[in-house]
Amino acid sequence: MKKVFLLALLALTLFSCGYNPKDEPFALLYTHRRIIDLEINRDKGEWQYTGLKDNNYFFAKFEMPEIDSNVYNNGTVQVYREQDYTTEKPIQTPLPTVRLSEYSVEDENGNVTWYNYTETVDYEYGRGTLTIFYTVSDFDYELNETFVPETMRFRVVLMW
Repeated sequence: MKKVFLLALLALTLFSCGYNPKDEPFALLYTHRRIIDLEINRDKGEWQYTGLKDNNYFFAKFEMPEIDSNVYNNGTVQVYREQDYTTEKPIQTPLPTVRLSEYSVEDENGNVTWYNYTETVDYEYGRGTLTIFYTVSDFDYELNETFVPETMRFRVVLMW
């Protein structure tokens, strides 16, 4: 009987030292989430161009009152680029994203020249603001002043 009592007491002691959700930080027990869809429309002129002497890029700045001091200091902000969002199989890619691309140009003699570049989409945020950037490694848009990035859609996920 003593052995059974001792075994029960030992088991009770071991289980009492187990996981207790009250030991978790408050933020982990009560996590909040908010999802915001954004679009940067090419046709509406929503992409802005820096127009600097060099190292130019495109950007779009959004007012985001949802990124308050609490989210900024204690939460996280993750942005995804959405593609094929009007289809049955949409795709989300977390930012930053870097894509390797190439294109070719054929001259009047039939000679083909290949051009390689990377396309980068990234973001930064602060209290009350979110900015999305579009940069191409060859900066060819500095030569082609009519170039504007395509319309892009994004999902912003806030967790705090």
